[in-house]
Amino acid sequence: MNSPFKLDSNRIKPAEQFVAISKDVLHELVHATAGVDGVLLASSDGFEVSSIFQKNYDGNKLSAVGSSILALVQALTSEAQLTGCRSVILDAENGKIMISAVPNKHQPMIIIVVTRQQVLLGQIMHAMNKGVMRLIEMDAQYHG
Repeated sequence: MNSPFKLDSNRIKPAEQFVAISKDVLHELVHATAGVDGVLLASSDGFEVSSIFQKNYDGNKLSAVGSSILALVQALTSEAQLTGCRSVILDAENGKIMISAVPNKHQPMIIIVVTRQQVLLGQIMHAMNKGVMRLIEMDAQYHG
């Protein structure tokens, strides 16, 4: 059986083949526009799958906190009777963080993009959405 996910320590993790191909998606995202300092793909429960960083970031911490933030924002939007929260943008003095859900059917994930303050947000969001769609297609392909 050629499954992209394998069971390890009671947690389903992406197979090496999925991780390798996801690196291509992250590479495209990091080079989509100037100002991206890092891109990270994580499981929705907060474990790093793969990352490309231009700076020294702790991918494990970013994964854990990013998944928690997205879950909180999804709970907040639900309380406000909004549906389908897909992403959140955090704006700091010296940069931005974008967190987007990757609603894979078999293993939901998140993408985190860390940028400098002066970025073309529309270009980055377009590249992030394109990456999310590729990851969803990959999930369907490997389980199809």
